[in-house]
Amino acid sequence: MYYLNKIVWAMVNPLVLGMLLVIAGIVFACLKRRKTCVGFLVAAVAWLWVWSMPLVAEALGASLESEFADASVEQLPQADAIVLLGGGMNAATNVCPYPNLCAAADRVWHAARIFKAGKAPLIVPSGTGCDRCEVPFLVDLGVPREAIHAEAESRNTEENAKFVANLLKDRDHPKVLLVTSAWHMRRALLMYRRYAPDLEIVPAPSDYENTVKRAQPLTGGDFCPDFYALEASCTAWKEILGYWWYRIVRR
Repeated sequence: MYYLNKIVWAMVNPLVLGMLLVIAGIVFACLKRRKTCVGFLVAAVAWLWVWSMPLVAEALGASLESEFADASVEQLPQADAIVLLGGGMNAATNVCPYPNLCAAADRVWHAARIFKAGKAPLIVPSGTGCDRCEVPFLVDLGVPREAIHAEAESRNTEENAKFVANLLKDRDHPKVLLVTSAWHMRRALLMYRRYAPDLEIVPAPSDYENTVKRAQPLTGGDFCPDFYALEASCTAWKEILGYWWYRIVRR
């Protein structure tokens, strides 16, 4: 199922669809179908331009983030564990001995912040390589190593939920604070409530990148193509489609 999800995403990825339009234009150019060729190339430019606009990227991301209020740590309830979904860091390598932070690294800070506030005695980082990424960063942030129990095998959020549920199965209906980026929280909650029904899930979102940006006045740059905006648009679109894929197709 993991690979099926990858194939489906490749088929609906805005960047891939844009490149297919370019390829179609080239094919028709080779067939000397000039008008058809120009039509496909213009469609490709327009398609990629729209998805590359910061305005579009931020609107899509903010629509996901707006479902979850940015609550303070003090407002969170007591719980048995803090589940930290990985994805905010790159692992240490033989070239660079320390993990590298990515945009979603706010997740790790938030998990450490919640732990230090005494909301739970245990942090469960989850995701492939989290033992080489999130775990050493949590220790650097002052979380005792004995309070960290990593689940480092899951490759996506569905496996996150299943493996974490198995990790905490010895506890009686444990309450967990689920930490992930706000734009990812809706799909993460769906996965955990479906594949880890014995866990009581309390969302503890972080990383409100798009909501912060959209609060700023519009400028001309919001309408100009930007590589990072294209990446953000694709990420938000993946979250939206992934949520409905599990709601409708894989229910």
